[in-house]
Amino acid sequence: MTDCTERPTDPRVLRSRAKMLDAATELLAEAGPRAVTVDAVSERSGVAKSTLYRHWDSREGLLVDVMRANIPDITPPSPDLSFDEALRAVVTEVAAVMTTPRWRAILPAMMMLQQHMPELAEIAHDDHEEKKAIFRDVVDRGIAAGRLPAGTDEELVARQLIGPVFFTLLAAHPDDDSAIDLTVEYAIERFLASYPG
Repeated sequence: MTDCTERPTDPRVLRSRAKMLDAATELLAEAGPRAVTVDAVSERSGVAKSTLYRHWDSREGLLVDVMRANIPDITPPSPDLSFDEALRAVVTEVAAVMTTPRWRAILPAMMMLQQHMPELAEIAHDDHEEKKAIFRDVVDRGIAAGRLPAGTDEELVARQLIGPVFFTLLAAHPDDDSAIDLTVEYAIERFLASYPG
């Protein structure tokens, strides 16, 4: 068991829970999974350890919720958008999420956390399937419009488009947003040029 109580609804309880999740996220980003201890979270958040244990029965349970809280949401493209527009919207939004200061700070630690805690695999899998479904919708639009061949694999499309953005994110200077913007535009343009329709 990782989360020992039902989700709280009292505003004060929600605030203390949010403070503890924020503190745990900061510690994770700053120094990795080992830094997220009950004592450290309590000290950083200003919330008593006894309160933390009312929300989570263990440090591992807290880390699971840190993972859940930091997985970014991606908005499915509007049904009114064309294939090209939907593709641009999704890739641009993914890149925008990936380049926020919070996500840049937490990403390496999140990857490390998944290696240390196999129980996070299900959360990562569910998120992967959700994002995959969004790309599936975009690919289906491309097939329906005659821009992509039938049977195009949405996961390969996502890798082609997001892979360069991810690499640039790791390699570029944190203040160099132009590198990400150029990579996004290049990846989209080269992909669309590969399927002129």
